[in-house]
Amino acid sequence: MREQITTALDALGLLLVAAGAGAAAGMVIGWAGLAVSGAVVLAGSVLAARTAGSERG
Repeated sequence: MREQITTALDALGLLLVAAGAGAAAGMVIGWAGLAVSGAVVLAGSVLAARTAGSERG
């Protein structure tokens, strides 16, 4: 149960960071700021996959 809560909080945190980055970039470059949000989520996903892979052995 603790792992599921931690995963949910990690996902929520990542989405909030992505939303903030996208909003900040959106003020400067407009709708292309959505690409920044996507890049943040993708980077977080890659990092999580690497971390999970290194924990498995």
